[in-house]
Amino acid sequence: MRKYLYALFCAFLAAGSLSAQQTAQQTVQQTSGPYTITYPADFVGIEEFGTACNTLRLAFTEVFHFNPDTAERTYRIRVLPDKASFDAYVISRIGETRKQHVFLRYNKPELSELVVYPEPGASGFRAFSGPSLNRQLFLQYLYSYVAEPPVWIRDGFQAYFENLQVDVTSGTASHSLWSPWLESAKKTGLSSDLRIGSSDLLSVSTLMQDTARYYPQAWAFVSFLLNTEHPEYQRFFHEACMLLEGAGAYNSESQQENTDRIRNRFARFIDFEYADADFALWLSAQKTFNELVQAGVSAYNAGAIPDGKRYLHDALAQKPDDPLVLYYLGLCAYDEKNYSEAAELYATCLENGGEPATVNWALGLSVYADKKFKEARVYLQKAAAASPEKYSEKAAQLISSMPK
Repeated sequence: MRKYLYALFCAFLAAGSLSAQQTAQQTVQQTSGPYTITYPADFVGIEEFGTACNTLRLAFTEVFHFNPDTAERTYRIRVLPDKASFDAYVISRIGETRKQHVFLRYNKPELSELVVYPEPGASGFRAFSGPSLNRQLFLQYLYSYVAEPPVWIRDGFQAYFENLQVDVTSGTASHSLWSPWLESAKKTGLSSDLRIGSSDLLSVSTLMQDTARYYPQAWAFVSFLLNTEHPEYQRFFHEACMLLEGAGAYNSESQQENTDRIRNRFARFIDFEYADADFALWLSAQKTFNELVQAGVSAYNAGAIPDGKRYLHDALAQKPDDPLVLYYLGLCAYDEKNYSEAAELYATCLENGGEPATVNWALGLSVYADKKFKEARVYLQKAAAASPEKYSEKAAQLISSMPK
């Protein structure tokens, strides 16, 4: 029995060795800036992926201003052919898998690697792009400078960089105005029972168990530091980055040491209660998508068209295809007698699922006002057909008033 088990074990090792050799034979390496990417030979678009990774790294550097000299550090990325291969590889390294891309960090930074897999059928950067890649690329960037960064910086900026969007054609990255963290950040950060004060946020040295409270507020706090109009907070953050990077090529100090040093720097110049008040005021002024839409609709109904447009355009920047926002922007344009603009907005609204009867009626009114009677007849008839009880009589009256 023992001989049988031993033979079976040897066969298993041999099969595993053969599989590893086959995998190695099917992979190649590509260097893109400081990134060394190991990937399946048949993957299409690795150059574009490498360029996008460099674009994101530059976006991180624009925030942290760490030494951009890439000669001092390199980044390893391993592309697995599919999720099954990804699972097998990650399990072989850490004993369990992850749902999405993962940065595997080891004691020696040069051995750490980002492990990713493409979406089925996709190529180039699009095969990997999204919040998960942004988060893990940021972790790889951060840990290449700091062994143990403060938790609020590590987690807050993971969430902050989720919304970075890369234009592979121009090689630029832009930050979306909308964040999925804002709504929960307002619910927790503005609640006397749930909010975490700046002193406590800056002191966190291990991951809080109540992540539903912690993550949104960590995101909100770093967003506040970067975007508030009060320069003392932005100055603090830049000083924090300098302290975090240190004088050498690599900060090997403990997380507690880094956390205490930066928190003490904050306390030296800014009162925590004062900071909490500023943070709450800033956070309360940030509007979620639903709040922007409601403010825009209310302003329109009150006749404050410029205010309504401002809120609605901010909402449209977050969700460019939202039919309700497009419809109300069409109403604003119509009220300002910009009939062709209104018609375009209504048409886009229809394309994105706007209610056919209501939007066709509005579209018919716009082109009618623009004296495009032939088009108006078509839209008014569509509105009447979609909702006869509401628009049949009104459409007939308007059509009968058109020049023959």
